[in-house]
Amino acid sequence: MLAFRLTGLPDSRLPLYLYCVGTQEEKVLHRPDGFPVYQLFLSRGGEGQFKITGKGTWTMGAGQLFIVEPEVPHEYVPHSKSKGELGYIGIGGTSAGSVLQSTGLLQNEPCHISGFEIIWSRMTNLWHALDQGATEMWDTSTLIYQLILDLAQLKIPSDVGIGGIGSSMAQDGTVTRSNREHDPSKDALIRAVALMHTHYQDDLLLKHVADAVGYSVQHLNRLFHHHYGVTGHQYMQRLRLQKASEWLDKHPRASVREAAETVGMEVNYFIRMFKREFGETPGKGIKHRNQLQMEKDLTNS
Repeated sequence: MLAFRLTGLPDSRLPLYLYCVGTQEEKVLHRPDGFPVYQLFLSRGGEGQFKITGKGTWTMGAGQLFIVEPEVPHEYVPHSKSKGELGYIGIGGTSAGSVLQSTGLLQNEPCHISGFEIIWSRMTNLWHALDQGATEMWDTSTLIYQLILDLAQLKIPSDVGIGGIGSSMAQDGTVTRSNREHDPSKDALIRAVALMHTHYQDDLLLKHVADAVGYSVQHLNRLFHHHYGVTGHQYMQRLRLQKASEWLDKHPRASVREAAETVGMEVNYFIRMFKREFGETPGKGIKHRNQLQMEKDLTNS
């Protein structure tokens, strides 16, 4: 565990600064008066409930981020069987709120972070740098800003999920996770799907995805087949083909090669798989789209 580390008095010229950083074993955290700055909580391996006075209750699981605003009373209660670690980063400054808001991180529920261990490692490296006195306040401001940008990029959209996972609103206005018992494999599957949606244009192999979420290719394939009825490779291939089809709809005069390159597929293989998925070659679809566009242009002329 990384003991609570408080930085020095910030330079008044800094619009964003690090206030504190550390980790702790999951335990009851009770702050009736809130905290003076924004707190970014990172859950690693455990699960518990955040209670925000006047707003509701949220269950936070492994691989998730939850942000509590300054001076907002809150309480964290870990589940009895939970043996995880809770990391925290305090961020202050006149621009802290606007930066978190504009990057989409300031939301009223926990969110999953793809590549969570990367963020956790960044946090621990920052702690060690502070502990050794190797980081100046201006340097930490830069590191914090970069960390926020990375979190925004790695945040998994709320609409990317799996049936039965996520948050739901109770009748009393509180929010709880629909799956009360934490299941790391479902978190890994959520992260895998998010990685595919983020990097479908890149040279991304299923092995890369499996390594990133900490599972073997075989295990990840079993998870995909159980939840989607297809292997991870088939899911990724269908995603690329669907994205290519959407791209062609927006670019009716594009070539088949351009469409294939857009989703990172070899042209001949792309044509073959496209026909298998949609029942026609992309070239035939392009010809049809061009015809429709010509008729539209004639009508408008």
